[in-house]
Amino acid sequence: MSKLNKVCPLCGTIDSSIKHGKDTKSRQRFLCKSCNKSYIKDSSSLKHLKSSDYIFKKFLGLMIDDTTIEVIARNLNINTKTVNYWKFIVFKSLENHQNDIKLNGTILIDETFIPIRNKKYKILKNLNKEIRGISYNQLCIITMINLFGKSVAKVVSRAMAMPEHYINLFTHNIGYVDKFIYDGNKRGFQFMKGFNVEYIDGKRDITNEHSTDLVDQYHSILKRHIFKHNGFNIKNTQHYLNFFVYRQNYLASHNVKDMRSKNKVKNKMIDDLFKIIKNTNKKITYLDYMKDLGIEDILLAI
Repeated sequence: MSKLNKVCPLCGTIDSSIKHGKDTKSRQRFLCKSCNKSYIKDSSSLKHLKSSDYIFKKFLGLMIDDTTIEVIARNLNINTKTVNYWKFIVFKSLENHQNDIKLNGTILIDETFIPIRNKKYKILKNLNKEIRGISYNQLCIITMINLFGKSVAKVVSRAMAMPEHYINLFTHNIGYVDKFIYDGNKRGFQFMKGFNVEYIDGKRDITNEHSTDLVDQYHSILKRHIFKHNGFNIKNTQHYLNFFVYRQNYLASHNVKDMRSKNKVKNKMIDDLFKIIKNTNKKITYLDYMKDLGIEDILLAI
């Protein structure tokens, strides 16, 4: 077995990889003697890109800062189509990120809505009059956050969520829960009752000990994140939420208190996100980006 002058994509150690047989498709595998894990050299989702790692990390930094597509393109001297494609690579790498999140302790639950303005998905009554009430032209997002700032956020339906949305999409995200705090919305009752713990209506709590301010503030940040990219394709909403949840949870886990510490954590986040993308063992092509359906199954459901 010969030694290679390469960086391990899993742990970042230099000159630690050796040839380690081949996979079922006759692709060369390598073993890192530092982390003792194997990988396939050419399996990274970034392998086919012509840009350097340095440029792509600059892109990740701008993306973490919620920089608009046009500004990213101008700063990196690339076109907006490339920016959208690179964002899609990041999104696909985080596609299953929320599946592994476990929330413990006191958990706040709430719903928020964003408007569906795209003509392809907008529902109109006769004479082009919109439907009244909690409109089907609103996209419902359920969010859950614990007192440490760890969270999940998922698109569940047009208009209001149903009890089965809570159960089917969030049960696996609940770890050791002490209590639930909600805003009076009864559609989550069946979900909360399944854990045999206390659940408190924060809007009716006169002691103010169980305020919903934390989740309300979370919604404000989430909507700023979404609306900062005004004009984005609504079908990509869950992609944006996955990235938002990753970013917020990373910041929460590092107890950021000021701008100086935030900048240090941001640099660590760039490296962490870059590793996640490099470890995505699938080449994500521009054609994949063009064909991605996002949440069209929800948008086209009536």
